[in-house]
Amino acid sequence: MNILVVGRGWTGKKVFNELLDRGHVVAFASHHNALEAVSQGNYTTVVNCAGITGSPNVDACELDRVKTVEGNAAFPILLQEACEAYGSYLAHFSSGCIYQGTITDVNADPNYFGSIYSVSKGISDLYLKDRALVFRIRMPFTGVNEPKNYLTKVYNYAKNAKLIDAGQNSLTELDEAVRVACDLIEDRSAMGAFNLVNKGSVNMHDLAEIMGIQPEWFTAEEFKNATAAGRSTCTIPAYEGMSDVVEALAAAVHKMKNA
Repeated sequence: MNILVVGRGWTGKKVFNELLDRGHVVAFASHHNALEAVSQGNYTTVVNCAGITGSPNVDACELDRVKTVEGNAAFPILLQEACEAYGSYLAHFSSGCIYQGTITDVNADPNYFGSIYSVSKGISDLYLKDRALVFRIRMPFTGVNEPKNYLTKVYNYAKNAKLIDAGQNSLTELDEAVRVACDLIEDRSAMGAFNLVNKGSVNMHDLAEIMGIQPEWFTAEEFKNATAAGRSTCTIPAYEGMSDVVEALAAAVHKMKNA
């Protein structure tokens, strides 16, 4: 297949390399030139990995709400319209952070509006899930010490600040999710939403134990005062192709410690 990957970030590079390793013809585009690239009509498939996540975390999205809405809500919708017009199959990476609490239906509407990040991702997810292949990932981690890795962030938070345990969460082993996503992309018959989170869930105390750390802990009030945006806490039903979250976390932690 001739595939365009939109976004050169952490997820985009992993998707690009995986598809390239599978023998596809793959090109990169940023969100700035993606619509023009799609309009050339050369791509059977477009994979949108672009988005505004905030650095070092979603609090930064609150500082530029317009940019966040443009990148996470408006752009994916415009990209879908371009793909439809020029005959490209669209796959889009969304977020499980559009939810709060225990979600049992993969087609549930977004129900978390505590941050501009979650609101913006929820808008595009709601629009695209009946028009494209939508992958939801959540607090992605790998076994490599890299800045976007959720485990790296937790290690740094535990070392320099405190952690908060707000309840059970679904998580995504990103390298595994990328492989599963590429399987679905190659199938080309898949449509709708797929929760590429690992089976089961953990809370922050569980995660600290798996990681072998003994952090200090925020109270709920302390955490609220220390952050600009709310945080989604949720469990969502995992796609059957994903592995167990505790096993995936243990393997990732082992790999990081033995790197």
